[in-house]
Amino acid sequence: MSGWTQQELAAAVDAYRWMEQRVAQGHSINKAQVYRELSQRHGRSPKSWEYRMQNISYVLQQLGQPRLDGLRPAANVGPTITRQLTPLLQTTGELAGLNSLSNAIQKELEEEERLAEAAHVFSPSNVEDQRRRAVASIVRRRGQPAFRKALLAAYDFRCAVTGCGLVEILEAAHVYPYKNEATNSVTNGLLLRADVHTLFDLCLIAVDPGSLRVLTAPLLRDSEYAALTGSQLATTVRGEQTVSRDSLEWHLSRCEWR
Repeated sequence: MSGWTQQELAAAVDAYRWMEQRVAQGHSINKAQVYRELSQRHGRSPKSWEYRMQNISYVLQQLGQPRLDGLRPAANVGPTITRQLTPLLQTTGELAGLNSLSNAIQKELEEEERLAEAAHVFSPSNVEDQRRRAVASIVRRRGQPAFRKALLAAYDFRCAVTGCGLVEILEAAHVYPYKNEATNSVTNGLLLRADVHTLFDLCLIAVDPGSLRVLTAPLLRDSEYAALTGSQLATTVRGEQTVSRDSLEWHLSRCEWR
């Protein structure tokens, strides 16, 4: 059971939480199929994934949180893996209680997130219904679910620029554009309100790499966004999660008004 990466543990937690959501919504789940899919995507045997799920049940039990029926807690998880699983489980547990959208829309978002994670894409080819496409668009804009969850935790569920705490409109912004899993590092991301994310991607808002203060383009001088000029970027929960100065420098170099 040694050698599990953070990515593998995050995948296990996401799958566990997805199964919980399915059960809560009244759906049946095929645990064996979930383990096979994890095995195909990440390696290791289905049995290893099943046992890791039992470890998750044990950690949840220690945290005083409910566990999934049918997954008996397995105690010999080890202190290292426990330390890695605990924040992942706490974050996903907090997220589950923070959604204020209607149940119908929330279920659609959760299903779209599952499809996105399973396919590693954000445009399911079989979507025809306009409403479904709208929901898919929201998920795409929010960013890869695991990356967004990590940024939500890092910035204490608040926009790094405005301080907005409405989780439903907070998005995972890449400072340096997404290319592969390496660019999904928390230090290459900012948690931004949807409109600020758009302005950041358009290089109309930037962050000074040295002072970590917000810079705005002259185009925004007469807009409500001018008030953000000079504001301090929020600090992360842990120092090592601070956004990369190199990434900010690259983004700033793309701002023609500087």
